[in-house]
Amino acid sequence: MTAALIHPPLPWRDRLLASWIRRGWRGSAKLAHALRVENSLLVRTPHGPVFALQPFSYIDQTVLRSGYYESEVLAALQPHLGPRAVLWDIGANFGLHGITAKTLSPETTVVCFEPAPATHARLLQNATLNHAEIRLVALALSDTAGYAPLHLAPSGNSGMTTLSPWSGGGYTGTVLVATARGDDLIASGVLPAPTVIKIDVEGHELPALTGLSAALASSTCRAVVFEDAIEENTPAKSLLRSAGFTIVPLTRHEDTAHPLGNFVARK
Repeated sequence: MTAALIHPPLPWRDRLLASWIRRGWRGSAKLAHALRVENSLLVRTPHGPVFALQPFSYIDQTVLRSGYYESEVLAALQPHLGPRAVLWDIGANFGLHGITAKTLSPETTVVCFEPAPATHARLLQNATLNHAEIRLVALALSDTAGYAPLHLAPSGNSGMTTLSPWSGGGYTGTVLVATARGDDLIASGVLPAPTVIKIDVEGHELPALTGLSAALASSTCRAVVFEDAIEENTPAKSLLRSAGFTIVPLTRHEDTAHPLGNFVARK
């Protein structure tokens, strides 16, 4: 049986500031600057793992204040984790969902995809902090194999990095990254086929899922948790329905409301 993850102790400074922020006390920003923790604050989440958070970044702030970010996504994944499960976390960011899933189900094989260089470095840091034996993949999934410009998110919200930019994104630049079709990675034996997928790639979900058409059609892939427009009929939802999935919207638990929604597709 896979050993449980080992989580590091927290420095007193980080415990103090996290408690200050969580309680909403005034002066937390000044305290963070005074303690020189603008870029790294070790915080233990309710599920056990420890993450090096950036206290002035959007997702990190939500974790600091609420304990988690988009916990409805994790809840939708949990029934599909287990000894023979393979979770593909596509758009893993700094590893919140992937590392937490590995903590809750050490027997699950977890594969995290994160192509943005700085964010991938944070993912590696958090996996190392928790001794999490997960597969880290520094490329972007799409419907073609090759190279594409990755548009880097504005400062303070790494989750907006994308291969499919929108006009109001305010991106800070681009970096050329390798792209691959998920089906090709499986067929070549590079990665195990997913039994459950979490995907959040800021508007590039359809190309990424198209590149996984064979995996989605397989009887072994039982669930996909994804972000999409709230409309009932979108290209991504149509693709999943054609692969045999039934789609249910998820209710957001934290204060993370925005124009898109989270959904779970199940067979």
